Amino acid sequence: MELDDELRKLFGDDRLDVRVRPEADRVIVTGARRIRRRRAGVVFGGGMLSVATMLVAGTAFGVSGDAPHQVPVAAADSSGPTTTTTPPPAAITTTAAAPVTTVESTAPTTARLSTSTPKPTTTTSTPTSSKASVLALGPTTVLGLRLGMTTDEAMATGLIKLNPMAPTAAGCVGYDWAGGAGTQPLALIFSPKYGLVRIGGRGDAATPEGIHDGSSAADVRVAYPFQTTPHSDNGDWVAPVPGNPNAHYWIIFSGSVVSDVRLELAVQDCDP
Repeated sequence: MELDDELRKLFGDDRLDVRVRPEADRVIVTGARRIRRRRAGVVFGGGMLSVATMLVAGTAFGVSGDAPHQVPVAAADSSGPTTTTTPPPAAITTTAAAPVTTVESTAPTTARLSTSTPKPTTTTSTPTSSKASVLALGPTTVLGLRLGMTTDEAMATGLIKLNPMAPTAAGCVGYDWAGGAGTQPLALIFSPKYGLVRIGGRGDAATPEGIHDGSSAADVRVAYPFQTTPHSDNGDWVAPVPGNPNAHYWIIFSGSVVSDVRLELAVQDCDP
C-alpha cells in the first residue's frame, strides 16, 4: 500500500500540472488546418505530376510511332482521394547487328590445252579499183556521154572533139576526149545509124565491178568469168555488162595487164 500512496502523492503534486494556454484551442485548430492543406497540396501536386508525365510520354510515343492507348484520367472527386494511372514506360530494345564475314575463295584455274587442225579456207577477193577518184564506166554512161546519143548531142556536152581521121566505109566517125583527158585517140566512135557506139580511152575510169587500166587478167576473169566472141586474136576479153543487156565491155590487155576498157553497144555497124 505504500507504493500506492507514493504514486498518488506523486501524481497529486502541483508541479506536474500542465497549464493550458488561453489560445490553445485556436492554435490546435490552426495547426490541424495547416496539416490538411499540406496533404491536399501534396495530393494535387502528385496528380499534376502524373498528368505531366503522361503528356510527355504520349508526345514521345507519338514521335516514335509507337504511342500506346491513353487511359482517360477521371476528374478528381473533391470528397475523396485522386487516383492516377500512369502507363508503364516503353521498353527500349537494342538489336546488335551480327558481324558479317566475307570469305573470298579463289578457285584454281586449270587451263585445258586442245589441239585442233584448222580447216583450209578459200578466200575469193573481188577486184576493186586502186584509184583514189575514178569515173564510172557504165553500165550505160560515162560522164555526160550515153551510148546511142547523136553526134550533135555529144558535142553539146563539150567533152569531145573531132579526130582528123577520115570516116570508115560504113560512115563511122572517130572522136577524142577534149582537153587532153583521153589516153588514146579515136576513143569515141559514132555510127550514122546507131549513134555513139563506143566509149573508151579513159585511164581514170573503172567499171562498177572494179576493172580499170592496170587491173590484172586474173581480176578481169573474177569480175567477168564469161565472155562473148573476142574482137581480135590479141587476147582481149569481151564480156557482158551487168545491168545493160544491150552493151558489153571490150577489155584490151598489154601483156597480162589491162591497158584500156571500152563500153560498146552489142549491136553496131562500126569496125571494132
